Amino acid sequence: MPGPVVIIPPVDTTQTGDTSVCFQRDILPIFTNSCGMSGCHNATTKAKGYDLTSYAGIMNKGVFPYHPNSSGLYTECLSGKMPVSPVPKLDSTKLSLVFRWINMGALNDTNCAPICDTTKINYSTGIAPILSFYCYSCHSSSSAAKSGAGIILDTYTGVSGQVSTGKLLGDIQHSTGFNAMPVGGSQLPDCKIIQVKKWILAGAQNN
Repeated sequence: MPGPVVIIPPVDTTQTGDTSVCFQRDILPIFTNSCGMSGCHNATTKAKGYDLTSYAGIMNKGVFPYHPNSSGLYTECLSGKMPVSPVPKLDSTKLSLVFRWINMGALNDTNCAPICDTTKINYSTGIAPILSFYCYSCHSSSSAAKSGAGIILDTYTGVSGQVSTGKLLGDIQHSTGFNAMPVGGSQLPDCKIIQVKKWILAGAQNN
C-alpha cells in the first residue's frame, strides 16, 4: 500500500533580499550543538531516523526552501517541541537565523565570511553570546548535570572556574590534553577563539 503523499509547497520566488545568513557559519552550529549530542540526532545515534549534524540530514527534517512556516524543523523549534529538555530551547536569535536561512532558500553555503569583532571582549557583550551560541545546549544550568559533565557556562561564576583551570581556552582551542569542544562539532571560528583569549588575558572580568 503506498505511503502518504507529501505535498511540497510551491517555491515563492519573491525573496526578502536577506543574504546575511550562512549555513556553515550560522545554522549548522545551532543544530550540531543543540540536537547533535550523543543519544540524539547525530550521525551515530540518529534518534527517530534524523541526523541533524549535516546539511543533508537537516534538509531531511522537513525543510521547504523559502517556506519556514511550512518547514517542520523550524516549526518544531518555534513551538518548543525541539530541542528536548533539559537542553535549552532555541532563543529568539537562533530561531530568527533558522527562519531567515529557510526564507532565503535554505542554501548549503560553505564559504562563509566571518562576522566577528576582536575588539569586543567584554563578558556581557562578547563572551557570553559566544558561549550561548556554542555551549549552552550542554552546559546551561539546566542541562549540565545530564549532558555537560556538571560544567556550567551560563553563569559568570561557572565560566570563571573553567578559566582558572585553563579548561575554557584549552577545550575550545582543541589543545592537547584537553577535551575538544563543542563535542562532535567543529572548532569555534578563529575570531571567536581570539575574543575569548583576549578577554582571559585582560583578566576575565565580569564586565
